[in-house]
Amino acid sequence: MKIHFDGYAFRFGWRSWIIGLLVTIALIVACMPINWFATTIADKTACKVMLVQPMGSIWQGSASFGFSEIKIGDSKTCNTAYGMTERFSWISHCSLMELQCKWNIQHSNLARPMDVALSTRGVTINANQAELPGNFLESLGSPWNSLHPRGKLKLQWSDIKWDTAPTGLVEIQFLDISSPISLVKPLGSYALKLQIDQEVKVDLFTLNGPLLLNGRGLFANGRLAFQGEASAIPESSDSLIGLLSIIGRKDGSVYRLKM
Repeated sequence: MKIHFDGYAFRFGWRSWIIGLLVTIALIVACMPINWFATTIADKTACKVMLVQPMGSIWQGSASFGFSEIKIGDSKTCNTAYGMTERFSWISHCSLMELQCKWNIQHSNLARPMDVALSTRGVTINANQAELPGNFLESLGSPWNSLHPRGKLKLQWSDIKWDTAPTGLVEIQFLDISSPISLVKPLGSYALKLQIDQEVKVDLFTLNGPLLLNGRGLFANGRLAFQGEASAIPESSDSLIGLLSIIGRKDGSVYRLKM
């Protein structure tokens, strides 16, 4: 191929095309907008987690996490987010020698900036912890958005490795939870453990309190299969019957959790 400009001829061979292609790919990767990944995140989490108002690129930018559910009758569309976190920001550093990129993520609720590394071996997230207000649960949808819970949420996790042999442990503690629709205060404290393996095993159990919540589940392929039950200690059963009917469907002496 030959192109003429004012009497000068420029010949483009296959090497030039390859160089041009590589430069184009490099520019696309260097400027890759973070909002390109918003749909992927929503699809992989079945709309449970979404990126809201993302700005910048995957290398440096900011966004908020939003929480929603799949729109009824349209499995490819998410409802408007029930709630969202404060904005978080990130900056990255990549090394061609190590074939690795590291992101440093900052958020006001984190105990310290969080480090995430991506390499040819997989993804690694360093151990950390965070605290969130209890009303954060409302953003997770039913039944929490009906209960309007208040209290504290503490998140802590070990080093998480997501590769051919995923490992890691995440624990979420819901402390001194109360609800404006119940006169019993507090309702109790609870813990949710997520054991990361080839699939994510979920365990919910009660730490203390008159409202008893227990259950087990499995998160795989973007879907959560969970079976749980709610009940009350005998001396609080009459006071909590209204709350229990919102939490789940009555089945004998317990209520089946809706999640």
